Amino acid sequence: MDLAQFWIDQERFQEIEGDLTGELAAWGLASTALGITLGLGSGGNLRRFGRQTAMWGVVDLAIAGIGGLLRSRRGALTRDEVDIQVQRLRRLLWANAAADVVYVLGGTAIALRGGYGRRTFGMGTGDGVAIVIQGGFLLLLDVTYARKLSA
Repeated sequence: MDLAQFWIDQERFQEIEGDLTGELAAWGLASTALGITLGLGSGGNLRRFGRQTAMWGVVDLAIAGIGGLLRSRRGALTRDEVDIQVQRLRRLLWANAAADVVYVLGGTAIALRGGYGRRTFGMGTGDGVAIVIQGGFLLLLDVTYARKLSA
């Protein structure tokens, strides 16, 4: 097998990074807008869902913004530097994917406990459902892009 066929050049790496941060920013913007709308105009579980969704959206926007800023400040890279950056991002995405699984499991537990009238860290069913959705999206995003960097 020719390993050269798996090499990612700087242009392709920047394209992948741009797509990743673009998707995260779009999700973050949509989450923030939906979350604020639901959080302000409703009560109970829907309000909790909205609040939680908006908070995740703001964090997603911040991460995407920082990623975009760092990318814009980076100059030309050597082939070895690109390889190092690809490896770092791939490792980060796989580590994030593991955390995303924990978010989904934790959100599920919070939602289920909330259904029985119990709170976990002051959170109920609406919070838990929002965490499951956010964690599920991030898991899909992280795995998708880690795999793109592996091929």
